[in-house]
Amino acid sequence: MDIYFKHMKNEKRKLIKFSNYSLCVTLPKWVIKELKWNKGDLVDMKVDEEAGTILISKGKQSKNKKGVEKKEEYARW
Repeated sequence: MDIYFKHMKNEKRKLIKFSNYSLCVTLPKWVIKELKWNKGDLVDMKVDEEAGTILISKGKQSKNKKGVEKKEEYARW
């Protein structure tokens, strides 16, 4: 597992209260640019409770019959 983390950069961030039911963590602008993510992109989140880690990756967009990308629908709470 150390090999995987060798290429990662560390930065500390605070949890911010987003509503009565959730907290959020902001991502630095340099990270968004480096990963080529855009506002509104879907992300996938994997939680490893045993290790106490969260892995966030860019979500996959599905394509319709004509091969045009469309955003997947998701629940908002």
